[in-house]
Amino acid sequence: MITWMQKHRKYLIVTVWISSIAFIAATMVGWGAYNFSSSASNVAEVGNIKISIDDFNRQYQSIYEQYNKKYQDTLGQPLDEELAKKMGLENEALQILINKALLENFALDSGIRISNEDIALELHSYDTFKEKGQFSRAKYEDFLKQSRIKVAEFEELIKKDLLIKKIIDIIPSSLTPLETELLSLPNKLEDRVSIEIINNAKINITNDDLQKYYNENKDNYKKDREFEVELIETKIQNTEITEDELLAYYDANKANYMQDGTILQFDDIKQDVKKDYQKREAQKDALKTYNDFTNNKINGTKTIISESNTNNEIINAIDLANEGDIIKPLFDSDKFISIKVIKKLPQETKSFDEVKDIVKKDYEKVAKQNAIKKEVESKVNVFKGQDIGFISMSQTRQIKNLNEFEVQQLLNKIFTSDSKNGYLLLPNKAILYKITEQRINNKQLGKELEVLNNIKYNLMERAILDFLAKEYKIINYLKKDS
Repeated sequence: MITWMQKHRKYLIVTVWISSIAFIAATMVGWGAYNFSSSASNVAEVGNIKISIDDFNRQYQSIYEQYNKKYQDTLGQPLDEELAKKMGLENEALQILINKALLENFALDSGIRISNEDIALELHSYDTFKEKGQFSRAKYEDFLKQSRIKVAEFEELIKKDLLIKKIIDIIPSSLTPLETELLSLPNKLEDRVSIEIINNAKINITNDDLQKYYNENKDNYKKDREFEVELIETKIQNTEITEDELLAYYDANKANYMQDGTILQFDDIKQDVKKDYQKREAQKDALKTYNDFTNNKINGTKTIISESNTNNEIINAIDLANEGDIIKPLFDSDKFISIKVIKKLPQETKSFDEVKDIVKKDYEKVAKQNAIKKEVESKVNVFKGQDIGFISMSQTRQIKNLNEFEVQQLLNKIFTSDSKNGYLLLPNKAILYKITEQRINNKQLGKELEVLNNIKYNLMERAILDFLAKEYKIINYLKKDS
């Protein structure tokens, strides 16, 4: 594939569709940069559009759930928050919102508006809100109550989406014949490949190796964070409550007792209602205690708490607080806790002897990976391997001893490499590959045509967003100073 592309590279230059960019540029008159001050309720500002924390949380949750599903489908385990941070999901969520805000700014400055009729038509198109094929106001309102979203807030989200859709609709995505020919070439190229899988290598680990690895990675072996605090607890009391009191509470909070869009009957959830009522009463008492606490009328119990035996909500609240602050009551198991932060204790590093067994397990993975890498680098130009036949970038196939994810990684490596010999390094193995033959398969385009149309659309969208990013000032309050 690489050889063929090098010979024909002058034909593989995909032009930027200048006409659309020129159209955008021509309509931008008198745009200026705006200067906004930071606000605790916003994570970013783009031109004249503010991105709220609520917007960010919704977008982040959506992305997190998508990645979590893929992670579970592939590896059989859920995605945790720590890995999500390493994967940059926060930045991805914010970038999506920034892109939307760029398009929204342009739409508004171009005079595009969304009417109440547009919003109504969109609402009437959602099957979720239909009953017997017709829009049901009751189902719509029940959905909003269950989701705890105000009508104005939800319809504002729809308005923004429709505004952006009108801009997106002008982006050309259908390919011209020449574009089809150029963009389809990579999908028609096929490589005949031989591979060899290396999944084991000899390693010899000494105590000095472990000590060196520990010294270089001490930050990974910290003791639990500890905090010196003063606590006041308000426990939930199992007091008797009259039937009338419970019914009144249930009637006022029916939206909290819904399942599949239907409000649960009081008699079926009486005990749950009772627990919620008692929790609310305890919270009232806790707030009174908190007020006395902040006014120095009462004292709490001084103690040391650590992150290993305290729930995440409390630890996060302490993290955000300053020493001397008193945190409003937080719920923990069967009680509310008011917390005065006295001192955030320095986080200590565990000694080598304390974590030697853990260090050994961690280092074994690294040592094995390094040994496998060293072996494949010594064999990459001399191995014979097993012929697996022709492969292409557009068709995923099964390869013995490799799972679907590993096959896809191998294809990506081969078809983006500039060498006919190479290797792919994976967490527990490496795959040597060698391209032995190349050909062009002049097959008719089927589903690939839709993919190619998407490529053009994505390139156009990226060019437009890059242009708009220069026209509108972007202030990112989440970005940390380096």
